Amino acid sequence: MLAPDITTTEHTLQLSIRASAVITVYAGALRYVVSPLLQESMPGWFEPVKNSIATAISNGIHWMDDLCIDVTRIIPQSVISFAGIFDMASDTMNNIQTEIMMASGIATPEQKKRSIDTLVTLKSGISKASADIAAIDARLLRLTKLVQSDHDALAIASNIVAYNTPDGRTISKEIHADLRDDFLAITPHGPCMVSLAIQSDVMIKITQTAGSHPELLPYVIAQKLIDNALFDNTQASEALGKVRATWALMEGLVAAALTDVSTASDKDLLPVLRRAEFSAARDVWDQLSHIAETLM
Repeated sequence: MLAPDITTTEHTLQLSIRASAVITVYAGALRYVVSPLLQESMPGWFEPVKNSIATAISNGIHWMDDLCIDVTRIIPQSVISFAGIFDMASDTMNNIQTEIMMASGIATPEQKKRSIDTLVTLKSGISKASADIAAIDARLLRLTKLVQSDHDALAIASNIVAYNTPDGRTISKEIHADLRDDFLAITPHGPCMVSLAIQSDVMIKITQTAGSHPELLPYVIAQKLIDNALFDNTQASEALGKVRATWALMEGLVAAALTDVSTASDKDLLPVLRRAEFSAARDVWDQLSHIAETLM
């Protein structure tokens, strides 16, 4: 049958959306928590550190306003679009099978050509979906590299902090310890938008710990968020890899069907088309299309 397993594919689609939502928490925290802290008066020596944090914030904004929207739109839309293509292909193949049955089961060259053309259309639809997901995957990889650069830049910044604030490293470690894993109050508004703030008790604690060095707050918080983001981006890449694997499976199934149809004799074409189970596959793609619509 020319369709993937429904349960597995549904889980794969949901996994990609959930992974996107996790990245949005990191990006939103940089945007809505760290950025306001960065606007306060800072000592002159902190400028290079501030620039590194500002770059990380910019990358977070790019995720929320651009890449996340594409990830959560293009992935389900690829399923919806292909389901529409498959509906038309199924109609065509069912009509061809009916015509062959009415002609004593022997196919004509024209019917064979139409069958091949229909499968080529399906193959083209799969190629487009696969290319769209690959492009998204490549953009996510670029973002991951940028986040790694942000991480490295803040590691270098630790030397600037230590040089200009004798007890800076100690204070930074204490602030980091104050930041519990659940230090953010999070209200999601879909996979690409979130409202969040630092828990009030945590904010009081880290402000007290920072003391006369409030510039260390955005620095340490950004470090913690970016450390988490590297792991989150890896999860998102793995989720997209599973989506790509689904389309690779479909590519193999359609290629095999195309070979079978192309090499079938006139009397064998009908059994070959029946084995492809177009009506059953159509039902699967219709269900997957409805699932994808709920994710958009």
